[in-house]
Amino acid sequence: MRVAPPLLILVATLLSVPAGAQETPEGWVWTDCQVTGVTVMRERMVVKCAGLAGANTARQFAMESSDRLLDPVLRIALDAKARGRPMGVLYAKPTAASPPGCEAADCRRLVAVESK
Repeated sequence: MRVAPPLLILVATLLSVPAGAQETPEGWVWTDCQVTGVTVMRERMVVKCAGLAGANTARQFAMESSDRLLDPVLRIALDAKARGRPMGVLYAKPTAASPPGCEAADCRRLVAVESK
């Protein structure tokens, strides 16, 4: 019998609770993302979502390539894109928290995702 690594169990537990039911830390925001693209670079991964960006609606979400959650987030994002279904995205609203290379106008730090 294969045992899942503790990190994947933690991610699965976090993602199994509906976004509205989770307690969201101050400065973090949940939004739906219709994935239009996923870019993986040496230093970061960027998930692009459909829709227009604005002061309160980032449409690109990034995380450093060294982030331990990169692989599960990448799998969920690619699955959402392939199925044509939105995914929930938890992101840090303050631009100061964004990874390097993340444009303040439309990109924020991706903290977690939820498969829908």
